[in-house]
Amino acid sequence: MRKRSKAILMAIVTLAVSCSSYFIAEYDPAVEGGATDLQAKVDRFLIDLQQTTGTPGGDYEHHIGFYDEVRSDIETLRDAASVQRGNALTVQSLDLIEKNVDKLETMHAEGISPEEIGVVRTLFDTQFRMLVKLENAKKRKEN
Repeated sequence: MRKRSKAILMAIVTLAVSCSSYFIAEYDPAVEGGATDLQAKVDRFLIDLQQTTGTPGGDYEHHIGFYDEVRSDIETLRDAASVQRGNALTVQSLDLIEKNVDKLETMHAEGISPEEIGVVRTLFDTQFRMLVKLENAKKRKEN
């Protein structure tokens, strides 16, 4: 009987540990607000870039600071999200956004067309909307 109790207890502990990755972090307004602000910043940049591409104002060299600033913003959000267990999806979303910022920077440095910027803008908008919806779902979960 004692072996059976230990086996059941071990099974429960194993199940709890294996399911822990399914827990979702609590809602953090700083992460949601930061993601929304970052989305607006990237969108404003892309609108401006689309209008100035092919002119000296659209040159990559004039926008290096933007890329550094966005990476810093992403890192701040990643740090805030990493504090809580169950935020893997948020961190993964931020990692993907950062990778795409890197790709955008490469495209910009090599020369990007207004049409390409339009496509990039749609892709970033989709990524940010998914991130904000994830954060909003956490808020609804708590209510």
